[in-house]
Amino acid sequence: QTIRMELSGASLSFVLLISVYVIIVSLLSRKLLASCKKRRPPGPWSLPLIGNLHQILTTKLPVVLRDLAEKHGPVMYLRLGQIDAVVVSSPAAAQEVLRDKDLTFASRPSILVTEITLYGNLDVAFAPYGAYWRTLRKICTVELLSDRKVRQFSPERDSETMSLVRNVGEAGRGGKPFNLGRLLVACSYSVTSKTAFGDKCSSELQQQFVSAMDAGLKLSAGLCVGDVFPSLWFVDVLTGLRGRLWRARRQQEKVLDNIISQSEMRPGDHLLSVLLRIRDEGELDFPMELDNIKAIIMDMFTAGTETTSSAAEWVMSELMRNPEVMTMAQDEVRRTFNDKSPQDHDGHVAELHYTKMVIMESMRLNPVVPLLLPRVCRETCDVGGFEVTKGTRVMVNTWALGRNPEHWHEPEEFRPERFKNGAATYKGSRFDYLPFGSGRRNCPGDNYGVAVLELIVARLLYYFDWSLPAGVKPSELDMEMIATVSSRRKNQLHIVATPYEPAI
Repeated sequence: QTIRMELSGASLSFVLLISVYVIIVSLLSRKLLASCKKRRPPGPWSLPLIGNLHQILTTKLPVVLRDLAEKHGPVMYLRLGQIDAVVVSSPAAAQEVLRDKDLTFASRPSILVTEITLYGNLDVAFAPYGAYWRTLRKICTVELLSDRKVRQFSPERDSETMSLVRNVGEAGRGGKPFNLGRLLVACSYSVTSKTAFGDKCSSELQQQFVSAMDAGLKLSAGLCVGDVFPSLWFVDVLTGLRGRLWRARRQQEKVLDNIISQSEMRPGDHLLSVLLRIRDEGELDFPMELDNIKAIIMDMFTAGTETTSSAAEWVMSELMRNPEVMTMAQDEVRRTFNDKSPQDHDGHVAELHYTKMVIMESMRLNPVVPLLLPRVCRETCDVGGFEVTKGTRVMVNTWALGRNPEHWHEPEEFRPERFKNGAATYKGSRFDYLPFGSGRRNCPGDNYGVAVLELIVARLLYYFDWSLPAGVKPSELDMEMIATVSSRRKNQLHIVATPYEPAI
């Protein structure tokens, strides 16, 4: 009996010990969980399973994210299905991500569209950070899109923007309104095609490639279930999305193979020829295969066409809403170009200081990439005093940065003069103005894109006087946008062009 009592007492002590242990562990766990929650960036309330997806399925994503950030802070946490995401909306936080901790955020997520259409992310934009990406980046900055190469492509810019001028004159004949946005898209594609493939590639093949690529881009605008619910990747198979993307890729590939065959027989100085030369020299640390070349060419088109045409359309839209600014920019262009041969226009764009400020101001209000391409956190770190865990996708809201009232006086007003002191550039040196991003993963084609954009705008201002359709006041001009990867006008710009007689 004594033994039973001792055993019973020991059992009771053991149970009490276990109970105390459980309580302590529970309290510590709650404390640690509270600490983690406290350190994790704040964010809006999320729904079970889908998280915050219901709040971001919109055509005005940067606006919605800016409004949410005003409530929850400039470093904001979202749960996108099964994916952790953080949205950055202040210059200080953007500086941490893009400069101070640039290496930590130097990689990209792999998503279904890029995995298929960009050959397993063999391109510059979505290749994961590492030796391969660093080599591609060097090829872009030294061989493909250097300042020397951008100057070398002046004849292509000249010929295709003059074609735009002729097309505008034809479309606007008789003083009727016409769709300028459609002509800007066609011009942008033509410039990129000539730059990428040269004059020797038949226009028919170039047009076939543009059509095939456009079909793929339309598919990429939708939501891929597997991107936000990795465990449900098979849904994209069942819905046929994966199959449609592969068909689009095969269509692109068929045309690209023909273009590459032509280029191999008749080499030149265009981008494709440069890539083929690099492949044949075989001096890289990895074999440059046709898939690598195709992925890079796809990058050139996706990054250098819709973005340029959208930017030009936004500039013209802002000028139509601000007639006094239009007059000042037009006067500057005509003073500069009036005694010059059309072939010399590109060489004198550097003298258009006010027009350049107009373009920069338009890109502040209407960045063509309103959310920089997402980055992946490679190791857990702090941003803005909050913990961002490894694997989190991080997005920088450049649209919100450009309209931040703490950094821009009257940010909703169109005032080109705010760029007069030259403090802000396209290079991402100021983190309240990031039209091309900043850090390792900034856009390597910024010089090329700006050169095309500036010549388009300058020639439109030089060769035509512009007015809105009858009955439309400048303040009434529709400026509604659609924003996916890039932002564009919801309704393309319809305006009236009157030829400027001295230029004819």
